[in-house]
Amino acid sequence: MQNSYTMTRIALVISLMGILSLLPCPAETAPVPIVDCHVHLWDIARPAGLGWIKKDNQTLNRSFLPADHERIARANGVSGIIVVQAGQSLPDNQWNLDITAHNPQLYRGIVGNLSEVIGTPAFQPLFEKLCENPRYVGYRLSGRYQEKLSDAFFADLRLTAQKGRTVDFLLGGYRLDEVAEIARRLPELRIILDHLGGVKLDGKPLAPEWVAQFRAIAKQTNVRCKVSALFGRWEKQPAPQDLAAYTDVLDLAFERFGEDRLIFGSDWPVSEQTADYASVLRLTRTYFDRKGHAVSEKLFQQNAAAFYRPPTPK
Repeated sequence: MQNSYTMTRIALVISLMGILSLLPCPAETAPVPIVDCHVHLWDIARPAGLGWIKKDNQTLNRSFLPADHERIARANGVSGIIVVQAGQSLPDNQWNLDITAHNPQLYRGIVGNLSEVIGTPAFQPLFEKLCENPRYVGYRLSGRYQEKLSDAFFADLRLTAQKGRTVDFLLGGYRLDEVAEIARRLPELRIILDHLGGVKLDGKPLAPEWVAQFRAIAKQTNVRCKVSALFGRWEKQPAPQDLAAYTDVLDLAFERFGEDRLIFGSDWPVSEQTADYASVLRLTRTYFDRKGHAVSEKLFQQNAAAFYRPPTPK
């Protein structure tokens, strides 16, 4: 009798252990707080305007201000934002700082745009003035105003590194091989490639020349890659929302940059041309959650802090 009782208890314990092993560990399944490193805010009535938005674009040809964005951030568990300037207007560097000053806990940092002045005498005074605000974490180079990468251009990038600021590159004005050369010459400069290095998606295999250049630049350890604008990489809008449409480029990015050099960005509100914010977040999570909770924590939070180094929210 005693043996039968003991065996029953052992069987019960084993059964309970089996059930518990199937239950998720709270630390492993708690949602990762999102730091979104590519959100745009704009006022369509700003003096410089936004020439890349077509007048007949019913989705984007309007203003997107913090009042529009903050409710979306709350609804999707977004705890921090790096705002990236949407155009190249020099006054808009300060405007982005001003329009987000009311909520520094959410708007952790601003990436401005100094494309017009990099490599000119106007760069240093403007850049140093902007750097007086610790939330000015860096700037974007999107447009190309100089044919060659001059000594003055490199001097300004060297100053950027000395100030502890970053550079986002939007490929188009600058080529991948040029950014790789910049990274090689200035290993102390923190660089990030916006929008998966400018990849173009059309349902066909990735362009071999682009793949070769992408692999090459990934060898520069001071370069990061932003997993952003997934929907926007498709030539035709609205873009597909199934993960299979993005697996090739995500596999390549993860293979080349690894879990420590990839950073999430939604590209909101440009992403609205295909779907809402939750959709781009869900697509990205579906891929990276399969890599494990630790990888998702890096992509959505830790890598952003290590790269942009925004001030600690008070």
